[in-house]
Amino acid sequence: MTVNALQFILIVLLSGFRAMDQYSTQLFPFQHALMCWLTGIILGDPNTGLIVGGTIQLMSMGAAGLGGSSAPDYGMAGMVATVLACITGSSDISVGLAVGVAVAMLYVQLDVMFKIYNSWVYKVIRGHAVKEEYDKMLRSFFLSHLWLFLQGALPMALVLAFGQQAVDAVLAVMPDWFTTGLTIAAGILPVTGFAMLLTFMPVNKFYAFLIVGYVLAAYLNLSVLPIALLGCAIAIEYFRLKSTAPQATAAANDNGGELEDE
Repeated sequence: MTVNALQFILIVLLSGFRAMDQYSTQLFPFQHALMCWLTGIILGDPNTGLIVGGTIQLMSMGAAGLGGSSAPDYGMAGMVATVLACITGSSDISVGLAVGVAVAMLYVQLDVMFKIYNSWVYKVIRGHAVKEEYDKMLRSFFLSHLWLFLQGALPMALVLAFGQQAVDAVLAVMPDWFTTGLTIAAGILPVTGFAMLLTFMPVNKFYAFLIVGYVLAAYLNLSVLPIALLGCAIAIEYFRLKSTAPQATAAANDNGGELEDE
């Protein structure tokens, strides 16, 4: 199967808009399975899109970029895998998934560069705000949107035009000092992200649960999913106890009041 011009344009636009909407407007629930299904519809094979999307959805559970951290873009990986699976016409999606994960890892580097670029956009916006140039300030917001759109559209265009060789060529051109610097930055940013997250959480009030989570992860080597399920169960019971406690206190006060009246 070959991709015609209309399919090429639609998939590139969909990929760019997905990346832009995911980090900015968030108008649509662009989950991985939905994106792969839409890509499959454009290529005339929605069933392959659903299979790839479901697989990618399972692979990405628990992976999220919190605060300033960067995570592989599994949505991009799913779209690339769907495209390759539809083009080759093979029922085996493993090759497409392998290339898709490689693109997702490349996206981590692009996301680190976006965060660096976005700090410059912030300075531009702040400069217009200080000068009370509010029209220019509002227009400057779209500088981030433009980068995000290109960040999603360009890798997809390269994959559609050249396939896996394009991704390998881009990684080969990058000098070692550049990729090493991005790797170090990507390692530092998750720590910053979790630190930012903890500042918004009532850690002083619930530090005991924080200790339990640390023990489960560091000493019992539990993954994210079982720890999240345990946390969810504790949160449900805590909410239930806190909800019933005022009612029980009010009932006890009412009974005490009736005895005093008698």
